[in-house]
Amino acid sequence: MKEQIKSAAKITAKSSLKWITIVFLGNLFTLICFLIILFQNTSLAGGGHGSAYALVVNLFLNNICGFLLFVGAPLFMVGYFMIANKVAIQTVIHQVWKNNASKYIEDKVIFLVDKLTTSNNVANSISNGTMLRLQLLEANKRDKESSAIKKKAIGYVFSKIQLDDIDFSNKDLKLSEIISLKLNKFISEAVEPSFLFFWLLLSFQLILIIAAQFFN
Repeated sequence: MKEQIKSAAKITAKSSLKWITIVFLGNLFTLICFLIILFQNTSLAGGGHGSAYALVVNLFLNNICGFLLFVGAPLFMVGYFMIANKVAIQTVIHQVWKNNASKYIEDKVIFLVDKLTTSNNVANSISNGTMLRLQLLEANKRDKESSAIKKKAIGYVFSKIQLDDIDFSNKDLKLSEIISLKLNKFISEAVEPSFLFFWLLLSFQLILIIAAQFFN
């Protein structure tokens, strides 16, 4: 039991560190680019106190790269959050497989499935894979015991594993056993998380900020 807790803590810490690193570095660089463009192009805002509208329009007309960095800052930030979430989830799944710690996710998955199937109202409404997936995703979302990273990993698994090949007409169907097998198969095939999209997005911003200097 202590080994499982230790392993779970290690997996959570490693995935959380990667998430924080991507979000912090990505958003910091986005903020730096935003401020550079803002201070270098304050004259484009017009006289007096200036106008944000005038700044945006003039940036578009005179410095398209600066315009993309300035207006696109919120989108870049969202992009880093999305990349961080994906890397963190993939890290959890990969570490579970690498450290033979499938119990970290498997026990919670079985609990959620059994909880669904023991509720007659819910069980009777499940007639296909799509309905089961929606019910599992909702049950995972409502679960208050799992950490945010763990819930994201389980939600990712539920969205990816194949459920359409389950025979829902079988009265002796044990959904938790079937999904447990599918879970372990999915985890065993998990690939090592990659920072590729993080570096691509960061490189794109770097190219824009360098190019923007030529318009000043």
